[in-house]
Amino acid sequence: MTFPYNIKGQYVLLQHPRQPSFALAQELFAAIDASRDTLSKWLPWPKNTKRPEDEFAALQDWQTKWQEKKSFAYIIRDMKSKKLLGMIEFMFVDMENKSGEIGYWLNSEAQGHGYMSESLKLLESVIFAQGFNRILIRNDTRNARSVNVASRAGYHLDGVMRQIRWSPEEQCFISLNMWSKIRDDL
Repeated sequence: MTFPYNIKGQYVLLQHPRQPSFALAQELFAAIDASRDTLSKWLPWPKNTKRPEDEFAALQDWQTKWQEKKSFAYIIRDMKSKKLLGMIEFMFVDMENKSGEIGYWLNSEAQGHGYMSESLKLLESVIFAQGFNRILIRNDTRNARSVNVASRAGYHLDGVMRQIRWSPEEQCFISLNMWSKIRDDL
């Protein structure tokens, strides 16, 4: 199984950082920090990313998981300007069952322009070409943008995990959609 370090699309470039650098960590942290309110509304991890050093540790973890073939993370950049837009990751890779999960985020100003739809299509084509059979996407049931990405990409809504995660900020339980695409869907 070999995932490419770069995947080129019409509007986006997916790049895996072969050598994590503090400069890249600072760039990612700035994007996360600028979109913290939006990201934190839907994802639990932004609250733990408090400084560039936290993001540098995440980059190092991405590298280790890539080498162990447990996860394949990509930074999403605008193809023309090379501006950082967000990230997408194939994670929880299960080689025995030929499955895994895609997680993604975009900075606030990049949302609504089709970048994630193209990024998802590019990554899933690589995943299926590697012989995988099933891709899972989970998203907050209230996150209309993420729901639309999965739906437009042809993912099947398998169900809702009701009240699966506690949100301390909102003081309520969060429900998550479970989406899947299998090789037979292609």
